[in-house]
Amino acid sequence: MSSGNPRIAICVIARNEGDTIGLLLHQLAVQTLLSRGHTGDLLIVSNGSNDGTAAIAESAAAKAFENSAVRWTIHDTPEGGKARSWNLAVHELLDPACDIVIFLDADIQFRHENVLSELAARLLGDSQLIAVSGFPVKDIAKKARKTAIDWFSLKVSSQTPAPHAINGSLYAARMRELRKIWLPVPTPGEDGVLSAMIHTNGFTEPARLERIARMPEPTHYFEAHSVAGFFRHERRMTLGTTINGWIFEHLWAGKHERHVGAYIQQLNLDDPEWIDRLVAANVRGKAWALPSRMLTWRLHNLRGVGVGRALARAPFSIGATLLNIWPSVEANRLLKKRGAARYW
Repeated sequence: MSSGNPRIAICVIARNEGDTIGLLLHQLAVQTLLSRGHTGDLLIVSNGSNDGTAAIAESAAAKAFENSAVRWTIHDTPEGGKARSWNLAVHELLDPACDIVIFLDADIQFRHENVLSELAARLLGDSQLIAVSGFPVKDIAKKARKTAIDWFSLKVSSQTPAPHAINGSLYAARMRELRKIWLPVPTPGEDGVLSAMIHTNGFTEPARLERIARMPEPTHYFEAHSVAGFFRHERRMTLGTTINGWIFEHLWAGKHERHVGAYIQQLNLDDPEWIDRLVAANVRGKAWALPSRMLTWRLHNLRGVGVGRALARAPFSIGATLLNIWPSVEANRLLKKRGAARYW
């Protein structure tokens, strides 16, 4: 940790977020972490955007931080992929002398003006923590009159908490640890890989879940999916979780004594197709390549909670499991096509 006040940087990785990036930057400008004289760095990385995200961000940042000490930078890269942009930000664009980096998506809405201050304070207040995740809530929670679909969606979300995992829409992490990490490119579920890297110290030791914590109260809203959007999201999450599992198996099989960050960096450089080949090896000769757990994971929250709570949860867990069948079938189909890891 640097002497004096900790150095905190904020990084937004955005792809085709021209409609939301301006609102986010104006929200950031009134966050107490930035509005009370804090001299910080703000980096916006537009990756593979074709809707003018970078230009819109530059105009909005100039207005939002006109009288601010915040140093902001817009970086526009033609190459898409959140994992690729994350590697670029951490290893080339952000100041390595930063103590903490806060990552956030461009389409979230903060619940109050102290969110980032509290996120940083939670991390700084516990030396055992490497990262702290925000607590996302669907925006339909704000609706005065909720439909039956709204209630179902919110109930299912509340039954699948992740108190020791990074949620990619908002999290803070220690820069010294992030600098050890390189994400595989492409990675369809980069926050899952990042969580695993932190838990296991780069796949060199058994997982220690306590290295990551989630904020105790909701921190931000994200847009709830439409019915069609729900199926697309479930398909992408099923693909990402499955491919991540195969990446983890590959990394553990290497029995690495050193953090795997440098190993992954070299793989990305020497063999840009390594993820595609890893996927192909795991689906070859299989009509059904998805692990069975991808169909049943929403039922796991019925275990060990007592008969009463299990009965109360069962309709939602079973309903969500049935709704996930079609996205799983589609994910299984996509896994057999080259470039499945690039699916968004």
